[in-house]
Amino acid sequence: MELIELIFCNSPGDLKMKNNFKLKLLAAAVLMASGVAHAGSAFLNGSPTGGNGSEANPYNFGVVGASVSALFVNIGGPANGFFEEYANFTIPTLSSTSGSSNAYALNFMGINVLDIQNLVVEVWDNTHPGGSTLYATLVGDNLTHAFGNLAAGQYHLDISGQFGPNAFGGQYSVAMQALPVPEPETYAMLLAGLGLVGFSARRRKIA
Repeated sequence: MELIELIFCNSPGDLKMKNNFKLKLLAAAVLMASGVAHAGSAFLNGSPTGGNGSEANPYNFGVVGASVSALFVNIGGPANGFFEEYANFTIPTLSSTSGSSNAYALNFMGINVLDIQNLVVEVWDNTHPGGSTLYATLVGDNLTHAFGNLAAGQYHLDISGQFGPNAFGGQYSVAMQALPVPEPETYAMLLAGLGLVGFSARRRKIA
């Protein structure tokens, strides 16, 4: 988990201004949490994406390909409360896939007001709730994990976690990449081509 800490200077001359700023920041965190009420707002590669993470309206992760796709989510909820969210995505062709997840904390006066603990991201086939095969589990450690080769098609993420003991909400991110791999037919054609080249070279040598 990455921690963002706010540090304030204690100069007497601007104490009132700093206190007002602190109150406004805390109020903004409360409003963010109360405004979404367990429904999150997400950005895919820096741009707003569809859905609110609910079961009826999952986030739209889009097409995951050779370029890394990163989903960044803000979510509100009560301290110690649990949440579960969903995101759908598509793999365009047989691909070697990998991904990572991470949670972030905002520290205010020594208290994590934005805090997600025990973040878990599961990678399933099909769109939610139709998944039957679990391919990978990410645990919010910000490390890249390989999922193996996934065929072209629809997939989804089940995302869950718990807000910290003093939290008004939290932030997390999920990044994925899918590198295309040759189909078996492509390997067969390549081997056949190499065989013809070798046969032709052998004939020239004999001649």
